[in-house]
Amino acid sequence: MNYIVLDLEWNQCPYGKKQEDPAMPFEIIEIGAVKLDSSLHETDTFHETIRPVLYKKIHYMTRSVIHMTEADFKGCRTFPQVFADFLRWCGADPMFCTWGPGDLTELQRNVRWHMNRGYLKGNWPFPFPLLFRDIQKIFSHVYEDGRQKRALEWAVNYLQIQKSMEFHNAFADAWYTSKIMQKLPPEDLQAYSSVDTYITPHRRSEEILLRYDSYTKFISKSFPQRENVMKDRIVSSTRCHICGEKIPKKIRWFSENGRNYLCVAQCPEHGLMKGKSRIRQNAEGEWFAVKTTRPITEEEMDLVRKKQESLREKRRLHRLSSG
Repeated sequence: MNYIVLDLEWNQCPYGKKQEDPAMPFEIIEIGAVKLDSSLHETDTFHETIRPVLYKKIHYMTRSVIHMTEADFKGCRTFPQVFADFLRWCGADPMFCTWGPGDLTELQRNVRWHMNRGYLKGNWPFPFPLLFRDIQKIFSHVYEDGRQKRALEWAVNYLQIQKSMEFHNAFADAWYTSKIMQKLPPEDLQAYSSVDTYITPHRRSEEILLRYDSYTKFISKSFPQRENVMKDRIVSSTRCHICGEKIPKKIRWFSENGRNYLCVAQCPEHGLMKGKSRIRQNAEGEWFAVKTTRPITEEEMDLVRKKQESLREKRRLHRLSSG
């Protein structure tokens, strides 16, 4: 297995959101990657600028970040040509690594857009489920609280990595990410995989369950309507993070904002567990849940209960004012 440390730069519609293609709101214009072996030694690199075919004018915000103009893309190859070479360069069974979760989603969107138009031939090139390493997340787990999301340059400064290239260049950012990886414990790189959800489970047999040291993650199948997600018996059930047994709730599911739901359940053997379900929409316009379950203290349960009571009071007052 090779680690493919990937970074992308992309352009967007220069004429505003109303004129963008929703199937590809961000068009990739640069791929940078570093290949590491299983011992995290650098073995090869990949870098190429890509000529845009959808958004040919560079958006002013993109221009300000990457410091490139339309003239810089003349003579460059298009995405299908570059991506085919990139896949060959990756080799068999690559493990993608990115700073944050966004790059793989945009890479797949670009692949699908070009495939749907016949520009890119062949079968879908990514496995399902698509597991990867979110180095930003693992960095936070190792050096902070596991929830803080730091900018790449902040992490480089924190680890005192020598800065030899400008940031916001696909290759430079991939290279810096690879240097951060080399300072992470190998056991954490192995333990903390992430799941890209551009393509989600379509049936019960495809649903994904991952168990980490401190929490469990479940990704449900998709549903045509958003309101059906939390009505599903599997999505709404709660299991102990430690033993996996189904456990009764002390605080039933309630919605924070229509997209996020919270509950608290209790395992007779392992104590209190907090459930959190985030309702998301996939590329096909259907809805699915990303549910996490983790152990909590009595004090944390009290905070959840106070949040539920506060939301109930706000809704009560809203009904009174509306009436």
